Amino acid sequence: MPYEPGRCLLPDILASKGIEQQQLAARVGISPQRISDYCNNRFVMRLAAAKTIASELKVDIDDLYEWKRTDKYRGKRRE
Repeated sequence: MPYEPGRCLLPDILASKGIEQQQLAARVGISPQRISDYCNNRFVMRLAAAKTIASELKVDIDDLYEWKRTDKYRGKRRE
């Protein structure tokens, strides 16, 4: 069954590690505004950003979001 990302857990992870959004942005080379967008669920991370952030924070990429089962795949097909 397909999954889709729910709430971003990045704010919780940052709080547990004592890291501020600005610090993470500087470490991974992603703008502070974009990190804020992820934290406030305005944007879902692309795979490369999620991998970069997860690697920097030493967490599994799946830990960055709550995951919800869905009845159908909503992603874009590449042809």
